[in-house]
Amino acid sequence: MAEIPAANTIQHNSFEISPQEIRGPMNLQETVLSAQTSEPEWVTEGASFVDVEDLDGTPVKYTISQVGGVDDFKLAVNAISYAHIELIGAGLRSHLNRVLGVSDDLQSFYDKFAHENEPLQSTFAHLRGLRLMRGTNLYESLICSILSQNNSALLWNRTARLLMRLYGPRVNFPDGTTSFLFPRPEAMAGLKPRELRSKTSMGYRAKPVVQVSRLVAAGKLQLDNFLTWPYDEAKEALIDLPGVGPKVADCFLLYGAGRLEAAPVDVWIHRVVTKLYFRGRKVSRPKTARFLRERFGEWAGYAQLYLFDFARRGSIGKATKASKHG
Repeated sequence: MAEIPAANTIQHNSFEISPQEIRGPMNLQETVLSAQTSEPEWVTEGASFVDVEDLDGTPVKYTISQVGGVDDFKLAVNAISYAHIELIGAGLRSHLNRVLGVSDDLQSFYDKFAHENEPLQSTFAHLRGLRLMRGTNLYESLICSILSQNNSALLWNRTARLLMRLYGPRVNFPDGTTSFLFPRPEAMAGLKPRELRSKTSMGYRAKPVVQVSRLVAAGKLQLDNFLTWPYDEAKEALIDLPGVGPKVADCFLLYGAGRLEAAPVDVWIHRVVTKLYFRGRKVSRPKTARFLRERFGEWAGYAQLYLFDFARRGSIGKATKASKHG
């Protein structure tokens, strides 16, 4: 486990993200706690959330909180690092803009599917401001997506955090706290699957985690390609990787690469789509994913996000009764 040395100058920076910088409403708490991410969930501290990010080789610890309501608000950000203060501000603002999807026009999403015969619209009032979080480290996103296979959000997050403590670079911050970054591909590539199984709770996922890490470390897997390849081509290439099935591929494409046309289908989504759109008839998961992409197009990923959150809150029955969809 490598340790990133501290520089001599401590830098602090505070700034705000205003509603004018975000397209539509924002609900930070719903967004962070949606259980739908491809990187470990931010740490909750009271009404704030804390995370550490490597910005161009410089670790930055930041705290973010929302002041005000869903429509009239500001996001307050406080950061600490040893980097130059301008780097902290510019780099962190760019990072947060991507992670929180501030350019996603949520009101357009709501307006497009607001008609009364659309079951999805019944989720909007309860989840207004819920945004889709994206990853910024494609390798980290892919590994976390593999860890999420047949796993709860709580368990795969716990495994990812353990990986960071065991194999990731350690960072000591001037406020006296210590954090761990996600392991680099080279660190994971040198491990043996049985070591990962014995030291973590990832079980059978250990082998594909090591295999994929070796492909990335050797330059045989260029993850940037998944940002630009056509959706079908990208998904097919992902499914060819060890430990990656259709659901994991879509998780990575949506929450890692930010491909909003991707719609991961797990047991929750399969259940809610079947009830709301197919009157409970048996429908395969591939057909469910295809249905979401065809019905919601460029908003398929957002539809999946809202339906997932609505389903896990036990609101499926309410939506079914309220909908006039045939």
